Amino acid sequence: MYSNSMFYRDIDSHFSIDIGDKPYKILQLTDLHFGFGILSKKQDELGMDAVTKLIDRTTPDLIILTGDSIFPFIFKSGTRNNIKQAKKLVKFMDDFQIPYAFLFGNHDIEMGSKGNKNEICDIITNGKYSIFDKGVKELTGEGNYIIKLVNKDNLIMALVILDSNMYRDGWFYSGFDCIHSEQTDWCMSELSKLKKQNNDLKALAFFHMPLPEFKQAYEKMKLGDKSVEYNFGNIGEGNDYFGISKYNPDFFEKALENDVIKGMFCGHDHLNTLSLTYKGIMMTYGMSIDFLGYKGIRKKYTQRGGTLITINQDSSFQVSPVPLTTVVSKLVRGIK
Repeated sequence: MYSNSMFYRDIDSHFSIDIGDKPYKILQLTDLHFGFGILSKKQDELGMDAVTKLIDRTTPDLIILTGDSIFPFIFKSGTRNNIKQAKKLVKFMDDFQIPYAFLFGNHDIEMGSKGNKNEICDIITNGKYSIFDKGVKELTGEGNYIIKLVNKDNLIMALVILDSNMYRDGWFYSGFDCIHSEQTDWCMSELSKLKKQNNDLKALAFFHMPLPEFKQAYEKMKLGDKSVEYNFGNIGEGNDYFGISKYNPDFFEKALENDVIKGMFCGHDHLNTLSLTYKGIMMTYGMSIDFLGYKGIRKKYTQRGGTLITINQDSSFQVSPVPLTTVVSKLVRGIK
């Protein structure tokens, strides 16, 4: 676990980072898909080189990995040993000497993987620069926790880290799972408590799989609805695909009622880089790293990169894509 005089666990059992008086930079990295196996050596080298370049370019204060960091799929990586993969991931991230937060995607624990979530949690927690907590035992998933950004005694921003889970029943064939209702209730309850420390509190939420409202907002924008604000990026998946759950999570609806979360960041769909603001909440696909997961993705490049989030002392924030090579297209299908 990360150890620093400016980092501590507070009386609410949340992590706190004293960010001082300067703007605070967060680099979101998603869908690394490191295989660390006999079939993925070249792809892993490309992925690690990409991450290194992005970190060197942005010099972040915190890195948040939003799922599918490892890929224990034997036909792609040549191994099911996600315990070994997680240890190599931790070693790789620790070498940057920058704190990093971790959350699970739907591939970190593949069917037939050697390690379960609890075992992977223990490995991540032991990282020298890792910020991670399994979270409340009664909640679905592992890794539901909050990081508070403070300046001395002043609460500036809350970062909500959530496990959007994997597959509901029967693994892949049952469809993608989602953030469950008790996770949502816990999140909104904690944010309401924190709001007593700062009546104008804002929060950012990080999870792996996109919410249905992301697709809803995109379709409204394409139909000319001016209430949806286009920020940047596009939908690169075929047939305007969004990898959303069929189980209808209520996270977005509850976030609107709670009125604290102002930004949501996901991954999952590697070719999507779209960022929209809908009903006052910015929803952003992080640019992906993947050189291994998708067929032919090694030759693609406009979706590859990271996402930089800059948080100011007044709780405002700016979000910008950080493409690895080329500039992200400003053209969204049907919208100029």
